[in-house]
Amino acid sequence: MATETARTLSDITFVALDLETTGLTPVVDRIVEIGAVRFRAGEVLDSFQELVDPEMPISPGATATNGITDDMVKGQPTIEKVLPRFIDFLGQDIPVAHHAPFDVGFLTYDISRLNLTPADRPVLDTCAIPKSLFPHAQGYSLEHLAAFLDIPAGVLHRALADAEACMGLFNRCVAEMGGPEKTTIEDILDLNGPPLSLCSGEIVLDEPFLPIKRALEKGDELEIRYQSAGGTVSIRKITPLSIGLFRGTAIIEAFCHLRKDKRNFRLDRILEIR
Repeated sequence: MATETARTLSDITFVALDLETTGLTPVVDRIVEIGAVRFRAGEVLDSFQELVDPEMPISPGATATNGITDDMVKGQPTIEKVLPRFIDFLGQDIPVAHHAPFDVGFLTYDISRLNLTPADRPVLDTCAIPKSLFPHAQGYSLEHLAAFLDIPAGVLHRALADAEACMGLFNRCVAEMGGPEKTTIEDILDLNGPPLSLCSGEIVLDEPFLPIKRALEKGDELEIRYQSAGGTVSIRKITPLSIGLFRGTAIIEAFCHLRKDKRNFRLDRILEIR
């Protein structure tokens, strides 16, 4: 690890990434666009951009921000098709995102429920890094920093344009630190703080929850006694569809026969499986 963090940035490849989503809440909301740009020492090497059919309506607030409508994503590939291609695109490179917890929250949930295995790399955050380098900035949103540092940006709030602006911001921070030939990953991590990772870990189902695993494998229905966040207990008949991790909590995506729609159930709120 010491050798890895001591490497200068001039020979390390990064991928700046950005997501557009149906709303602001991972697990509840879904990804509608992924954009990314691969670069090394300020040179663009490749890019990635795909719209995603979220199989749910996009909130009016999200459409007002990013301009992506339900009609634009209808019939596009679902995340089950797009995310494996994006993980392949990432490869062994180091991801960079602006306000990384947002993007990582959405990605790790889908990565875990789709059983994907990205490389274990730190995710750098261009919202955190500039705070020490540019303490007099009026704000640390991507828009504010791009304007403050005169970073060329396209139409922000679309995934590829935001990823390119994120790359520009990262390169500007590296230049402020002395350039890629004099800056190491360790230097960046000192400003970044504890980095996040796209590796969410394995979901282990204890003996009481093994019926969920069997139902996932066979497509069977289950009846569960479930406690909501407000404490209300109800009996639900569900058909589990997938299971993923979000901030260490296992989430079951299932078809709820009571609501006649997909719903998410926290594993730790399932009181009994019948």
